[in-house]
Amino acid sequence: MAEPDPDQLRRQYEQAERLVREAQAAADAAAAGAVPPRGWSVPGEDRSPPAFDIGQITALVEALRGVVPPDLAQQLAEALRQLLLALRAVLDWYIVRLEGGEPAVRDVQDIPVE
Repeated sequence: MAEPDPDQLRRQYEQAERLVREAQAAADAAAAGAVPPRGWSVPGEDRSPPAFDIGQITALVEALRGVVPPDLAQQLAEALRQLLLALRAVLDWYIVRLEGGEPAVRDVQDIPVE
């Protein structure tokens, strides 16, 4: 049996050492909780962020509550209330549209606005 070439053995040993170092570095990164560049997402699982989040607006109002003067806080709360009422009206309209029926006739009275 022929003796193996010492240069070839050295190259194979260096290659094996390099692979072990790379594997160890990858294992250390995974153990440290390093997040991959695309996160832990699965291919084909691209989700777009929500177009509108009312929770962010309410969180902003809550954060500003202690910072702004009381009259401005009241105006912000009233503006948020009006936004929520408008959102409710849009939802009601859309629900009626989906159901296909006409809304029940309501007794309406005019309220004067100052």
